[in-house]
Amino acid sequence: MIVSTADLKKHLNVDHNEDDAYIAELEAVAEASIQTYLQRPLYEYTERCPESNTLVTCPSIRHAIRLLVGMWYANREPVAFASATELPFTVNALLIPLKNFNHHSEFEEV
Repeated sequence: MIVSTADLKKHLNVDHNEDDAYIAELEAVAEASIQTYLQRPLYEYTERCPESNTLVTCPSIRHAIRLLVGMWYANREPVAFASATELPFTVNALLIPLKNFNHHSEFEEV
């Protein structure tokens, strides 16, 4: 888990424990989605923090996870009845500089 459930709950302004498992599941889905989009394993975007000797993931990926989890948490159904507009400089803006464009995805025709 790259972003802890506690950190996600702060981002979501959630102060109860009833949705902890759901939030953790959304975090796992966000990680998988970002890894597929970047066409690289997420461990390639980690480095060792010298102060704490722990692995730290790129801040852009951490924030993209928060944004995706927030969107999915707020919109639990595949249909919205309001007009939605994508905000500029969000998930795509965070991830496009990290994307591996030289890799042929297993989903693309070569």
